[in-house]
Parts: sequence; structure tokens; C-alpha cells
Amino acid sequence: MTPEDFARFLESLSTDPEEAGRRYTGLLKKLIGFFGTKGLSDPESAADETIDRAVTKINAGAVVPDMERYCIGIARNLAKEKLRRLRREHTAFHKFIEAINNYSPEPVDRIYNLLKPCFEHLSVEEQQLLAEYCYKSQGQARAEQRRQLAETMQVTVLALRIKVTRLRNKLTDCVKKLSK
Repeated sequence: MTPEDFARFLESLSTDPEEAGRRYTGLLKKLIGFFGTKGLSDPESAADETIDRAVTKINAGAVVPDMERYCIGIARNLAKEKLRRLRREHTAFHKFIEAINNYSPEPVDRIYNLLKPCFEHLSVEEQQLLAEYCYKSQGQARAEQRRQLAETMQVTVLALRIKVTRLRNKLTDCVKKLSK
């Protein structure tokens, strides 16, 4: 929202700047109270968002005879949106908790029991290389960590990738043999 947009909004409240300021303050307090009664955790930001939406609609050409009623209407819709989003988040969270409670560690144990002996068949240097290469850093940090690893080994990053791919293939073949 630009200062000009906000100035137009204030003018729609009253042509007298002082009166427009009082009305704006009163409207903001009313909106904060409204969102507070709806149980929203941040009624101030919801009130600000309501004003922003009203300003946007007015600048788009909406004719508003009663700004207070118009903003309360926007606030009702915004409260419904926020409460629906909150319900969806709660539902997703509860489903996640249920999934964790119903989680069976058997598949993970099976994978571990197959992968561990195969990993132990690798040489100590190969084990260390895979552990360092697969370190959990992400994005630019991971690329930098792998570049430093290649530098330490005095090979190119491409040569490092090829070596790791071969080690992974070796592990995959071993796991396939054990799983049969």
C-alpha cells in the first residue's frame, strides 16, 4: 500500500484529516476487538490485513458508502479464512501425530539389518568417504562441503561423484543379494 493509497482511504473516512485519523483509530480498535473475539492469535495483524484489503478494493474502484461496515464485512471473511486455515493445520498436525503413533519400525529395522553388513564390508576409507559425502548439510553448504572433500582427496568433484556412485552401486548390489 502506498502513502497515496492510504491517504485516499483516510479521505473516504472523512474529508477532515483530524476526524479521519480518529475514525481510523476507532476502526482499527474495533477490528482488533472483532478478531480477538474470534479467537485469532494475532488480531492486530488481521486488522492491518483487513485495512490493506479495503484500501486495495477502494483503489480498484469499489464504491463504499459506509467504510466501517465495509471493513467489518472484509473482517468477517478474513476471520473465516484464517479459522479454516487454522483448522486445516490442526487436522494435518493430528493426522501426523496419529501416523507417528501408528508407525511400525519394522521396515526401518529391516533396511538397517540389510544395509549395515553391506556397509561394514566396505573398507574403512570407503565408509568414511560415504559418511562425509552424505553429511546432512544442504544447498550451497553441501556443495561447498563436497568441493572441500574433493580438494582434500586431491580429485575433481566429478571424480568424487563417480567414486561415490560406484560405492552406492556396490551397496545396492550387496543389499539385493542379502534380501533374496
